[in-house]
Amino acid sequence: MSEEESSSEQVAKRPFILRIFIRFAIISGLGAIVAGLGGLWWIDLIGNQQGPHDEHQLLYVEPGDGRLVLMHKLAREGVISEKFHYQILSLWHRNSHMPKAGEYLIEAGASLNQIMAQLDAGKTYQRRLTIIEGLRSVDVVSMLEADEMLKGAIISLPAEGSLFPDTYFYSRGDDRLGLLGRMQQQMEIKLAEIWAERAPNLPFSSANDLAVLASIIEKETGLDEERDLVASVFINRLRKNMPLQSDPTVAYGLSDADGLKTSLSRTDLKTPHRWNSYLNKGLPPTPIANPSYASIYAAAHPRKSDYLYFVADAKGGHLFARTLAEHNRNVRIYRNRIKAVKQQAGEQ
Repeated sequence: MSEEESSSEQVAKRPFILRIFIRFAIISGLGAIVAGLGGLWWIDLIGNQQGPHDEHQLLYVEPGDGRLVLMHKLAREGVISEKFHYQILSLWHRNSHMPKAGEYLIEAGASLNQIMAQLDAGKTYQRRLTIIEGLRSVDVVSMLEADEMLKGAIISLPAEGSLFPDTYFYSRGDDRLGLLGRMQQQMEIKLAEIWAERAPNLPFSSANDLAVLASIIEKETGLDEERDLVASVFINRLRKNMPLQSDPTVAYGLSDADGLKTSLSRTDLKTPHRWNSYLNKGLPPTPIANPSYASIYAAAHPRKSDYLYFVADAKGGHLFARTLAEHNRNVRIYRNRIKAVKQQAGEQ
């Protein structure tokens, strides 16, 4: 074969090789596209499929938890099907997936994408603590100290009457002092608001005095419809320079960390202490509890009346009187009702 024929044959083979190469490239490209689309489909599948848990689960992400630790926690709580699913998605979203520390409520059936979005947004679970009206500050502190979801020590008791009764929301790991501060801030705001629009000519001169009277009203009645009437009795007594003669003030002065005395004797009523409103005229030196908004408002807006006495009516409310004779009659009514209740209970 001559050199010219060999050269011609090589030229003829080039288009064939080129065609083979182009076909291979096309097939490889299509394969890569199919593989890529398949990978995207699979990532979308594991990210959006419903989680294996059929109940809400709490998940606590501690400060410093890495993605490996978080993967094991998610698996332990049973909210992901496979650990490597989280590994794949966390790598896929490595530039945007930045979990925040805190406690999270993972809803039943939440997908991995939903869980990761929740952790990235820091949408933590809000716990609640309800402070009912009429608690002493020592009682509120005991509740905070008993709550293991809070941290930090309370060194000293907050002033009596300085904590506003309400429901407070907090996150796991919040500071106890911070929560106390919110309660105190709320009380300051409510007292200032009510004091600013109080009724004229009240026989006391400060918002602190208002809190003292409100705390007594709080402990004397739980009925909203008679708070302002109870307030009027104490206001009338203050104006006449009569002792308030409120049993809850005596009980408060005799109380300890274990609680208040539930029944008082004549000896108790004659026991000297700063809160004994049988022996001391005027308002006690401090509140005797943390009063509600309703009691604070009643103290600032007493109903107009000429009542000077009241006693329980054995039905959940009180009987009011203008004179001591009327009061003594109401006391007999109360005792007769209590006696009848006891007799009826005995017959049953």
